[in-house]
Amino acid sequence: MNIFKNYKNEDCILTDEQEKHISSRHPDASLRLISNCLKDPIEVRKSSSNNISQLYYITKTETRLFCVVIKICNDGNYVSTAYTTSRMKAGETIYKKEV
Repeated sequence: MNIFKNYKNEDCILTDEQEKHISSRHPDASLRLISNCLKDPIEVRKSSSNNISQLYYITKTETRLFCVVIKICNDGNYVSTAYTTSRMKAGETIYKKEV
């Protein structure tokens, strides 16, 4: 199990099971990328398809973003998955980094 801090200094838990899922399905998603994304996102959105999830984004390359999905539960914040994407998903913006 790994525990990361998000931009609000809250714990975000990555269970061993979810780490295996992420490493097998998204091998480019390193623990360092997950940590950086949670700590210093360019934007955080509420998921439009799942009201208990938040999507954290950082810029990975000129044309790609890295996303970490966090489930907000009564007993903590849990990393659900992490992946590279070409665009942000629809959803209400709850945080945007000032440039």
